[in-house]
Amino acid sequence: MQPIVQLRPFARPDFSRLISWVNSPQMLIQWAGPTQFSFPLTVEQLQVYLQGSEGAQPVRKIFASLDGAGNVIGHIELGALDYANQTGTLCRVLVAPQLRGEGFSVPMVREALRIGFQKLQLRRIDLRVYSFNTAAIKCYQRAGFVQEGVLKQALKVGDEYWDTVLMAVLKLPQ
Repeated sequence: MQPIVQLRPFARPDFSRLISWVNSPQMLIQWAGPTQFSFPLTVEQLQVYLQGSEGAQPVRKIFASLDGAGNVIGHIELGALDYANQTGTLCRVLVAPQLRGEGFSVPMVREALRIGFQKLQLRRIDLRVYSFNTAAIKCYQRAGFVQEGVLKQALKVGDEYWDTVLMAVLKLPQ
């Protein structure tokens, strides 16, 4: 049986926890990609990030993930929200380091999909994940995502080139 996971809006009190989880430049890129943040992650960067979740039609919905007892166990975002086309991108998925491998990731992703499809009325949610992150790819597949392609050597990190896997899931007609 999978753990129960709830999502609540990410807020300023969550900043220090998230900063502690993103403890290296490689982890920052793996979590957030190469553009919006720089290492070390700071309160100031997160304040700007949080502003994108405000307003009537925000560009992103950011969540803290909670276990059944209400403890914060992760972070997840529905970003690049395009209300006209009913699309979004699942991104910045992170389970607390001490809880990885405990079964929280799939229910966390499924809850984000439920919010995206039911509350935000999206019809398509995609994601990008680095090809070496096989645990994440398996999680996304279990949650319903299918691979649509691979961007070979899409990002240079240090002396390495990382491939990016494109995945998506469509809301099934009712």
